Order: sequence, then structure tokens, then C-alpha cells
Amino acid sequence: MEYVTHLPQNDPSVATTSVHGLSFTYPVQYYDFHVYYYAHNAKSLTESDNLRAKLLEDFPEDSANGSIIVKKLPDDKIIGPHPTQFWEADVRRPEVFIKVLSWFQLYHGNLSVLIHPQTGNDLEDHTNSALWLGHRLPLLVDVFPGNSDGAIPEFGVKRGARIQPQDFDSHKTVINKK
Repeated sequence: MEYVTHLPQNDPSVATTSVHGLSFTYPVQYYDFHVYYYAHNAKSLTESDNLRAKLLEDFPEDSANGSIIVKKLPDDKIIGPHPTQFWEADVRRPEVFIKVLSWFQLYHGNLSVLIHPQTGNDLEDHTNSALWLGHRLPLLVDVFPGNSDGAIPEFGVKRGARIQPQDFDSHKTVINKK
């Protein structure tokens, strides 16, 4: 995935610490929003690109400070468990999650959006604990059986460490400077 937005290198906690002292219910550490589109369909691709641009435009501060991590596929390949192309927005701060969730409810248009927690149980997170906006798409869940280490990808860090839920809040985010 290519990162469109990034955590601030000097102080990643700006993007990861609630300014109101809020937290998600354990073991939820953050949320992913997957916005599905069809790259071979010009209308779908344009709607997806416009929605991503609108998200960045409507949340300039949260996008700039890494509170919303936006990632997109570098090409038109499909990666499981997702059944079609997608881009993603990840949100760690609960107050930002509320704003982004209600924003997607209003603006997702014809696009399907999978919203799921990150708890360390990929299969459960993507299925029974997931929310959908628009049409629910069938996921390719056979990718999960060998991927059940119970860990959560480090928030906002490309190829970051996988952290156990109980260690997530005390983990210091380290951004590789390349």
C-alpha cells in the first residue's frame, strides 16, 4: 500500500492520543475503513478518487497530522481478503473515528465501505465485528487461517511491527526514516 498521509516523524502521538482521554473498548485499538471500487469501470474509479480527495479536503488537520492514515493500492491488483480494488483510511483516535464514520455515512455514494476494528483477530474483525456502508461484498476469508497470530499491525507505520493488543498502548511508535 502507498501511504497518502503519514504520521508526523517528530511526534507520532499527536495522531494516536485522544485529546479527550477517550479509548475504544478493549481489545479494539483502531479502525480501518476500506473503500471498494472497480478499477476497470471509469465511473467507479472516478467516484473513488473523488471520495478520497474529498476526505482529505474535508479533514485537512486530521489528514496533515496523521490522525487519518490514508493508503491506496499502487496498482489495480486485488489483495485478499478484499474482493476488488480498494483504498483505506485508518483511524486511531475515537473522536476522529466518530467524525470519519458519520462522514462516510453521508458521502460514500455508490461505493461499498467495510469498517472494521483492529483487535488481533483478523477473521472476526473483517466478518462478525465489521460494519458495512452500501452493498456488503463477499470477502475472501480463506486468507485468514494462517494469519491468526493475535497481533495488530502498528498504526500508521508501513510494514510496522505486529503488536499484541495488551501491549499496543504502551508500545512506542518508531517511524523508519528512509
